[in-house]
Amino acid sequence: MKRLTLFFILSVILSSCGVIKVAGPDPLSLNEHMRLGAIYESQGKYDLALREYDSAKSIDTKEANVYFAIGNVYLRMKEYPKAEKSYGRAIELREAPEFYNNLGWLLMEKGDMEGARSMVEKAVRMSGEGGYSYLDTLGVIQLRAGEYEAAEGSFLKAADAVPAGRPGALAEIYSHLGELYEKSGKLEKASVIEEKLKAIKAPEWKEGL
Repeated sequence: MKRLTLFFILSVILSSCGVIKVAGPDPLSLNEHMRLGAIYESQGKYDLALREYDSAKSIDTKEANVYFAIGNVYLRMKEYPKAEKSYGRAIELREAPEFYNNLGWLLMEKGDMEGARSMVEKAVRMSGEGGYSYLDTLGVIQLRAGEYEAAEGSFLKAADAVPAGRPGALAEIYSHLGELYEKSGKLEKASVIEEKLKAIKAPEWKEGL
């Protein structure tokens, strides 16, 4: 309870002042550093996010989620070699579909389409029936590679797998599908997708990671 109370107080300070300075021995747990890092990351304060994630890493050097979080920040900063190294370390410690998915997205951004496809296909296999976000990533890779038919199949499977109550996820998939139809000249299908997007009435959503 004391730790939860401490984190709540720190979160209030963070939102109002922007930076927390802790003197003396570190009073925060690994999870508290991770939460603070996530707050900084959501605010676009990537250097501060990395500071918190590094503090978490100093507490436990074998926690895979720490390296995954660090990789995500470096990916947002477009520091691809550092991101790839962090994702690789996360996978060494514990294989997880989200690790492979984000590594695949990174490789796609670098132009390594085959490597990207391999990583994301592994994420899809590991996730089973619930991997709609990974199918969407696979569709984006196929779309960028000009494999329109395969991309359409991935997007449609992803849309079918989205559970009820996730309009933002469905909207993102439909936006990719609409882009595909426009690029492939299927304007009637693109129009249908546009109407579906209007009907979703989704909250704010963002493409990508």
